Amino acid sequence: MNKLFTLLFILNILYFNINTFSNEKNNIIVAQGSKPKSLDPHTFNEFPTLGITEHIFNTLVTLDDKGVPTPELAESFEYISPTEILFTIRKDVKFHNEEIMNVDDVIFSLERMLQKPGSRVILKDIKSVDKTKDEKVLITLKEPSAPFLANLTLPIAAIMNKKYVESGNNVALKPLGTGPYMVTNWGDGDKIVMSSFKDYFKGAPKNSGLTFKIITENTSRLAALETGEVDVIYAISPIDFNIVEKSPELNLLHKTTTTTELMVLNVTKDGLDNENIRKAIHMAIDKEGILEAIFLNRGSVATSPINPNIFGSSQDLTPFNRDIETAQNIIKSEKKVPPLKIWTSENIVRVQIAQIIQANLKEIGIESTIEIVEWGTFLKRTSEGAHDILLTTWILGVSDIDTVVSTLFHSNSIGAEGNRSFYNNPELDAKIDLARSTIDSEKRKLYYKEIQEIILKDNPVVPLVYKIDGIGISKKIENFNYNKASMRNYYEDMKKVDAK
Repeated sequence: MNKLFTLLFILNILYFNINTFSNEKNNIIVAQGSKPKSLDPHTFNEFPTLGITEHIFNTLVTLDDKGVPTPELAESFEYISPTEILFTIRKDVKFHNEEIMNVDDVIFSLERMLQKPGSRVILKDIKSVDKTKDEKVLITLKEPSAPFLANLTLPIAAIMNKKYVESGNNVALKPLGTGPYMVTNWGDGDKIVMSSFKDYFKGAPKNSGLTFKIITENTSRLAALETGEVDVIYAISPIDFNIVEKSPELNLLHKTTTTTELMVLNVTKDGLDNENIRKAIHMAIDKEGILEAIFLNRGSVATSPINPNIFGSSQDLTPFNRDIETAQNIIKSEKKVPPLKIWTSENIVRVQIAQIIQANLKEIGIESTIEIVEWGTFLKRTSEGAHDILLTTWILGVSDIDTVVSTLFHSNSIGAEGNRSFYNNPELDAKIDLARSTIDSEKRKLYYKEIQEIILKDNPVVPLVYKIDGIGISKKIENFNYNKASMRNYYEDMKKVDAK
């Protein structure tokens, strides 16, 4: 009997180890360049957070590949008037603690979003959120809003568990959602470990889990992909594309994006408060040089802050071409510009862009220094207006222009909500409000062209490059899905071919 017991014990240990090893082999590991500030989806409208939380939570509606809003946590939706949308909520959706999502969770989440600076800007059209007698959610808008449904698809509009949040749980560290993955360990933020949620309403993921590793340096991320430490990396430096392409173990995906590399000018700072000086700065920037030297001509020079893949983008604007002599004359005719600080995150591509811009500014008589700021500090201090110039990428998760212009340029969004140029133009505000309340798409395009012309004239930002994203993937990975309209990645169907 003792021998039988011993044998059974050994078999159990072997079974456990085999399954554990198998699960580890079928865990998808993704590397990104910055730590999330929080795993609370309503708090920060920035990619390092939302690129993770979109796998923990779901939204009422999502985007299909053509950029059309379709039901997700909502079973259906209908406009019962131009300002009233009725949502029927799914009854078969579980949170990670096995509680069933209900109408109260949806209403709680929407009301919570309206109180958070990160999410408030995309839902500011809401007048009220009510529960109907037949257990549906009625959203009433202040006025008609063409981009409203698209905004609801953003990861920042995630639906949360009311009871869990109100019970005092720290959702920033221990989020609870309805999504395909559950957070099991965060530690110090350098590695976020998630296990697959078997009761996910769209079907259990094909893999055992998802791990995000934070590797700040581009070269280190690439090395981790080459050695098999990670399975997927994003934002590969164009100079490294050939390395991935030549590797027999890796695939390189080239994806057109909805992103624009931007140089943001704080218009409240001495020198930058002068429209002529901002114009001179724009004319000094060697966009072609940046595209060639940093992006190896993979992409195109930006003429508008709005990427051409976004509805409403106007590409027939009259840009400020590079003209060093004219820019020098403008600077000489104005009051002396004090030395400027160029802030950038630790992203090496952005640091290299900063170095070119620093040389460009020197050509027209403006001295500057480059400050590399840790991501969390970068977000906080730029929202307070501590910077002179900052370099950033605007990554859009919807295919509608409103999210860009309302967030980056409307005076209601100054500071933490996204307008880090601190630009305030009542004429532009009125145009943006008119455009978002107009349902006719052709009229909206005309309004948005006028909006982009005002932005170009006033120069609160200098658009630099529309880039192509390089994604490196191990050839062991199958079923990588990428939504071209939202630039979101869906890992639920992914698996490793050598995983048993």
